[in-house]
Amino acid sequence: MCRVQKLGVISFAIALLLFGNGCASTIKITSVAEKDKDGEFLLKWEVSPDQEGKIDIYSSASDSSLNAFTPVASTDISDQVARINPTQTSIREFFLLSTSGVYSGIVSNRVIEMDKIKNFRDVGGYYSMDNKQLRWGKIFRSGDLSNANLFDQERIKRLGIRTVVDFRSDKNAQAFPLTLHPDIRRVSLPIPLMDNEVMEKHINEKNFTRADAIRYVQDSYIDIIENYKKEFGEMFDLLTGESNYPILLSEALGKDRVGLASFLILSALGVPESAIMDDYLLSNRTIDVRTTIDYAQTLPEYMQEAITAMLSVNRVYLEYTIDYIKQRYGSVDNYLEKELKVSQGKKTILRKYLFYNP
Repeated sequence: MCRVQKLGVISFAIALLLFGNGCASTIKITSVAEKDKDGEFLLKWEVSPDQEGKIDIYSSASDSSLNAFTPVASTDISDQVARINPTQTSIREFFLLSTSGVYSGIVSNRVIEMDKIKNFRDVGGYYSMDNKQLRWGKIFRSGDLSNANLFDQERIKRLGIRTVVDFRSDKNAQAFPLTLHPDIRRVSLPIPLMDNEVMEKHINEKNFTRADAIRYVQDSYIDIIENYKKEFGEMFDLLTGESNYPILLSEALGKDRVGLASFLILSALGVPESAIMDDYLLSNRTIDVRTTIDYAQTLPEYMQEAITAMLSVNRVYLEYTIDYIKQRYGSVDNYLEKELKVSQGKKTILRKYLFYNP
């Protein structure tokens, strides 16, 4: 490995600004970070156009201090992957990659390891259509928090989360109360969806198939879009309050109501539909359907397929919803502005809080 010079605050700020504007160079670095079961980080990258040379990797425990990034490795561009031992004691670690005077955006592990909480992850890191990067650590999403043990509660506290938006129904929330640190505010925006009673009802319908399940979920999404505009509008009001951040969006599995909430937020920020779909589909990697219903394996195969369709996410669910919104309201932007009252002024506030502004 060759020696890497420490990244200065001025050069870093200029690098991010030029990268965001896309005018510094024709070179572009696309990178992602994952954390494996052993706690090591796996960095993957692509440099376009293809070229030879070294790529330098910098690390920091925080993305808020530009000169906190320090060199941790330098390797060949052609490797396209590097395994990095954690250099920090914090939950998160942030990385920056550089070659030929060009820098990547800030990358970090999206999935946050929890013990009893399913589908806990960061909504940050995505890019808008005007190439602005969404800040990490501002909006999180997860499944049910009621099973959180002390380990999980401590990690939530260390992530600095100030507000939990709970989309569970009042009935479900009363049956399974949350245990949160006193400094964390819980805001209930109940959107009833698929509770255990509904699931049991469909399971007892012997002719309930995968096709039926798909139609049920699609219809449920449209019901949410049409009948819970007030709740989503209140969510956006919370997002325009700087003191509410970081915010955690939560529900039973963190895939449907939270999935739609994330879709609306990312849409309001101008994130491309392809990236929004990637975020939505990630739930299939973070939820083990087999462990969600213990007795599912004892059911006939066609019913197992139906349950899987209900407990997982499918591209057609979100595509169906987006198509419905466009046909009914003309565009997702029209829906946001006219139905949820997400004005251009609110969008400007969201961009101020949620994008890196070098």
